[in-house]
Amino acid sequence: MGQIELNKVKTSIKSGKVANTYLLVGSADSDVLGCSFELIKSIIKSPYSGLEIPQQQASLEKLKSLTNPDIHYFYPVNTTKEIKTKASSEDFIAQWREIVSDETKINLSDWYSKIGLGNKQASINKDEAEKISKLASLKSYEGGVKIFLIWMAEKMNIAASNKLLKLLEEPPLKTVFILVCEQENKLLDTIKSRCQKIYVNTQTPVNQEVNPEYEELFLEWVRAAFKVKGNKSAINELVIFSEKISKKTREDQKAFLKFCSSIFRDSILYNYKAFNKSEKYTSGLNLKKFAPFVHEENILSFYDEVQKGFNDVERNGNPKIIFLDISIKLTRLLHIKPTENVQ
Repeated sequence: MGQIELNKVKTSIKSGKVANTYLLVGSADSDVLGCSFELIKSIIKSPYSGLEIPQQQASLEKLKSLTNPDIHYFYPVNTTKEIKTKASSEDFIAQWREIVSDETKINLSDWYSKIGLGNKQASINKDEAEKISKLASLKSYEGGVKIFLIWMAEKMNIAASNKLLKLLEEPPLKTVFILVCEQENKLLDTIKSRCQKIYVNTQTPVNQEVNPEYEELFLEWVRAAFKVKGNKSAINELVIFSEKISKKTREDQKAFLKFCSSIFRDSILYNYKAFNKSEKYTSGLNLKKFAPFVHEENILSFYDEVQKGFNDVERNGNPKIIFLDISIKLTRLLHIKPTENVQ
């Protein structure tokens, strides 16, 4: 569906109909970033760019190396050991070129690792938005269109969002903004309303690959939770688990919680005989045995607790406390009985 939408937009661009702002929504697995580059190529090759064929070809060559002076990149950043104050996207352009040249299916965890962010979270702040505004007011270097690619746009803080909104309300001529995000609900509605949206869906097999480390962590977590009901001292195992996962990066912690949600979803679908995804778990999780503990009486609570934990991690909460809290609630939820057996 997403690719069809993208192709429709590209066809429209080919005829010279270019929007001021595009919003591409999709996960790293869907290669939403790669799709944004396809969009940029179409804009450069369109009549809207105002470039002759030789200029277009030169511009596309510079795009390959991410050195086109009329294409500006913005992404979440924070201070590191090397960049100690007022980190900006410009400070990490070398890392951006390296990682994107190798692979466009990148997520925040990949990016944070690339720039050495450690356990910090990153954002796109007001200073970055002001830089976008200033660059947008200047003439293009090559006489064509200026393009601003904002990757993980949902990481803009409120000040940056409001600053960008003012720019989108009165965009300069020959300027295109491309916002790329995974979670559009985290963007201001007023920003979304000014974008032409393109949804890029992941094309994956039913039994998609599972991270074995997360599967093993989940098993360790659930086994400890089951023990607590009959042996209160087993809560020490949940404490140990919480300490163990707190040592991982926040992006890993969030990825693990997303993985937990997928197991709960697969379990309820298995119970209702809607889908059987048990074969994708190859590191010890027996979905047939676990699924009966996930049912109509606790599934929403499982989702709520995992989402709350995800949000708390994202807000830089103490991961030991966050995961211990979820663990204790997980223990209670696993022992809730269904109102009736699913047949």
